[in-house]
Amino acid sequence: MSAKFDYYSALAEDTASHLTKSREQWTAFLRMAGRVSKYTYEEQLMIFAQRPDATACAEYELWNNTMRRYVRRGAKGIALIDNSGDRPRLRYVFDVSDTGARKNSREVRLWHMEDEYVRPV
Repeated sequence: MSAKFDYYSALAEDTASHLTKSREQWTAFLRMAGRVSKYTYEEQLMIFAQRPDATACAEYELWNNTMRRYVRRGAKGIALIDNSGDRPRLRYVFDVSDTGARKNSREVRLWHMEDEYVRPV
Protein backbone atom coordinates (compact mmCIF):
# COMPACT_ATOMS: atom_id res chain seq x y z
CA MET A 1 0.00 0.00 0.00
CA SER A 2 1.03 3.61 -0.42
CA ALA A 3 2.23 5.81 2.41
CA LYS A 4 -0.82 8.05 1.93
CA PHE A 5 -3.20 5.10 2.28
CA ASP A 6 -1.32 3.88 5.37
CA TYR A 7 -1.55 7.37 6.89
CA TYR A 8 -5.32 7.56 6.42
CA SER A 9 -5.82 4.00 7.71
CA ALA A 10 -3.90 4.89 10.86
CA LEU A 11 -5.89 8.12 11.18
CA ALA A 12 -9.16 6.15 11.05
CA GLU A 13 -7.99 3.71 13.72
CA ASP A 14 -6.70 6.50 15.96
CA THR A 15 -9.94 8.47 15.64
CA ALA A 16 -12.06 5.41 16.41
CA SER A 17 -10.04 4.59 19.52
CA HIS A 18 -10.14 8.14 20.91
CA LEU A 19 -13.71 9.01 19.98
CA THR A 20 -15.42 7.70 23.11
CA LYS A 21 -12.79 8.85 25.61
CA SER A 22 -14.62 12.10 26.30
CA ARG A 23 -18.23 13.09 26.27
CA GLU A 24 -17.41 16.25 24.28
CA GLN A 25 -15.64 14.27 21.52
CA TRP A 26 -18.49 11.78 21.22
CA THR A 27 -21.12 14.54 21.17
CA ALA A 28 -19.17 16.47 18.52
CA PHE A 29 -18.94 13.31 16.41
CA LEU A 30 -22.68 12.64 16.71
CA ARG A 31 -23.49 16.22 15.69
CA MET A 32 -21.28 15.94 12.62
CA ALA A 33 -22.59 12.44 11.80
CA GLY A 34 -26.13 13.81 11.78
CA ARG A 35 -25.11 16.31 9.11
CA VAL A 36 -23.48 13.67 6.87
CA SER A 37 -25.85 10.79 7.60
CA LYS A 38 -25.71 9.31 4.08
CA TYR A 39 -22.18 8.08 4.72
CA THR A 40 -21.25 4.87 6.53
CA TYR A 41 -19.86 4.94 10.06
CA GLU A 42 -16.33 4.38 8.74
CA GLU A 43 -16.69 7.27 6.30
CA GLN A 44 -18.13 9.47 9.03
CA LEU A 45 -15.07 8.69 11.15
CA MET A 46 -12.80 9.81 8.32
CA ILE A 47 -14.80 12.99 7.76
CA PHE A 48 -14.74 13.79 11.49
CA ALA A 49 -11.00 13.15 11.73
CA GLN A 50 -10.24 15.57 8.90
CA ARG A 51 -13.10 18.11 9.01
CA PRO A 52 -15.17 17.93 12.22
CA ASP A 53 -17.05 21.05 11.09
CA ALA A 54 -18.24 19.50 7.79
CA THR A 55 -21.90 20.13 6.98
CA ALA A 56 -22.61 18.65 3.53
CA CYS A 57 -20.08 16.47 1.71
CA ALA A 58 -20.13 15.17 -1.84
CA GLU A 59 -17.75 14.07 -4.56
CA TYR A 60 -16.27 16.54 -7.01
CA GLU A 61 -18.51 15.39 -9.87
CA LEU A 62 -21.70 15.85 -7.86
CA TRP A 63 -20.78 19.41 -6.91
CA ASN A 64 -19.87 20.26 -10.52
CA ASN A 65 -22.41 18.34 -12.57
CA THR A 66 -25.49 17.95 -10.38
CA MET A 67 -25.33 20.99 -8.12
CA ARG A 68 -23.59 23.14 -10.75
CA ARG A 69 -21.19 24.50 -8.11
CA TYR A 70 -17.44 24.67 -8.46
CA VAL A 71 -14.89 23.32 -6.00
CA ARG A 72 -12.58 26.18 -5.05
CA ARG A 73 -9.02 26.02 -6.30
CA GLY A 74 -6.73 24.70 -3.59
CA ALA A 75 -9.53 23.06 -1.61
CA LYS A 76 -8.28 19.96 0.19
CA GLY A 77 -10.52 16.96 -0.28
CA ILE A 78 -11.55 14.71 2.59
CA ALA A 79 -10.04 11.28 2.01
CA LEU A 80 -12.33 8.28 2.45
CA ILE A 81 -11.21 4.66 2.32
CA ASP A 82 -13.08 2.85 -0.44
CA ASN A 83 -13.15 -0.95 -0.03
CA SER A 84 -15.67 -1.60 -2.80
CA GLY A 85 -13.18 -2.73 -5.45
CA ASP A 86 -10.68 -5.56 -5.61
CA ARG A 87 -8.25 -3.54 -3.49
CA PRO A 88 -8.75 -0.62 -1.11
CA ARG A 89 -8.21 2.88 -2.45
CA LEU A 90 -8.80 6.46 -1.41
CA ARG A 91 -11.63 8.57 -2.77
CA TYR A 92 -12.24 12.20 -1.96
CA VAL A 93 -15.25 14.29 -1.03
CA PHE A 94 -15.53 18.04 -0.51
CA ASP A 95 -17.59 19.98 1.99
CA VAL A 96 -20.03 22.62 0.79
CA SER A 97 -17.74 25.23 2.35
CA ASP A 98 -15.14 24.23 -0.27
CA THR A 99 -17.50 25.15 -3.10
CA GLY A 100 -18.73 28.33 -4.72
CA ALA A 101 -21.94 29.19 -6.52
CA ARG A 102 -22.37 29.98 -10.20
CA LYS A 103 -25.25 31.86 -11.83
CA ASN A 104 -27.14 28.62 -12.47
CA SER A 105 -26.17 26.74 -9.28
CA ARG A 106 -28.76 24.72 -7.44
CA GLU A 107 -29.55 25.81 -3.90
CA VAL A 108 -27.88 23.72 -1.20
CA ARG A 109 -30.50 23.00 1.43
CA LEU A 110 -29.06 21.87 4.71
CA TRP A 111 -31.35 19.92 7.01
CA HIS A 112 -32.15 21.39 10.39
CA MET A 113 -34.66 20.61 13.12
CA GLU A 114 -37.68 22.88 13.11
CA ASP A 115 -38.98 23.93 16.55
CA GLU A 116 -42.44 22.58 15.73
CA TYR A 117 -41.04 19.03 15.37
CA VAL A 118 -38.96 18.92 18.56
CA ARG A 119 -41.75 17.55 20.75
CA PRO A 120 -42.87 14.72 18.39
CA VAL A 121 -39.28 13.65 17.85
